[in-house]
Amino acid sequence: MHYCLKDGHEEKEIIFNKDEVMAYNQYFNQYPLNKVPPLYCAKLWPKFKLFQQHAKRNILLKETEINQLNSLKMNETYLAHMYIAEKKKIKKIMKYTFKLEITKNSENYISIKQIFLEHI
Repeated sequence: MHYCLKDGHEEKEIIFNKDEVMAYNQYFNQYPLNKVPPLYCAKLWPKFKLFQQHAKRNILLKETEINQLNSLKMNETYLAHMYIAEKKKIKKIMKYTFKLEITKNSENYISIKQIFLEHI
């Protein structure tokens, strides 16, 4: 997996493995079995170094927003971009907004924004 890390932005090439996606869909009773569901992308977050440093701390997922423009296909190569869209201190809480965008040939397939809170 190729990756690039630059001040709040990281890129990785990803492939949705057919066997893993079908097992996920079967486990959660989602049909058709051969379609990559948007929430399957949650599996990608820990693969990013940008997110790993925050995941090791006690953070709480507050909100998830998914915008899917195109269907993701199995066994195809995509480019996943993770950004820290916002980092803001609010009293005794640090708010982190992460954004994951999956593209192919410069075309956006899915965008996932998640807000995490950390007590400081």
